[in-house]
Amino acid sequence: MADRKRRAVLVWDERGTVFAALRRAPISAGLWRVSDTPRNDDFAQVDLAVAAVYGASDWMTVAFLIRRIRTVIVSATDDPCESARALASGAFGYLDAGLSSRALHRAILGALTGQPAYSRAALGDHLTAEFGQLALRTNRNRELTPRQREVVALIATGASDKEIGNALGITTATAQKHVTRLLKRLDVPNRAAAVAATLM
Repeated sequence: MADRKRRAVLVWDERGTVFAALRRAPISAGLWRVSDTPRNDDFAQVDLAVAAVYGASDWMTVAFLIRRIRTVIVSATDDPCESARALASGAFGYLDAGLSSRALHRAILGALTGQPAYSRAALGDHLTAEFGQLALRTNRNRELTPRQREVVALIATGASDKEIGNALGITTATAQKHVTRLLKRLDVPNRAAAVAATLM
């Protein structure tokens, strides 16, 4: 784009509903709608992509966009799992198509200046899930004795039973017993799973 001061947004929207909502929000950037999958040379002319999601089949194109340019997803579905999917896929934002023009305006302008555009609800859901995982990890680690925590830390470094015994000043046979009890307490089949169970 010759004039870099003028920003442009590529809007991938097969139906045009999200594009119409963006036009109603007074965004000080050029909006360029495409209804087919964009071509690679399309990205050189824009600063941001907005992907309209109407169903599960749209995510293949969303993934294509995310790999090439900062992409904000605007969803017209009621699927509560989509915000988590957007975060996991590396999207630059996730918004509901029902947002007010003012909120949509603010989110897209923020994205153009480098601010991720996730709604409070999407971030709240993500944080709730993360806190749940943290609580699970904390409970699993509380279930372990101090010695088992030492053993799992050594396992994480790749230490053998003999190396665990040497590091802890115990025999190899005692180290093996500690590992066996650790696997049983965590209800996992092997050492790698024990490490994963304490980190997840």
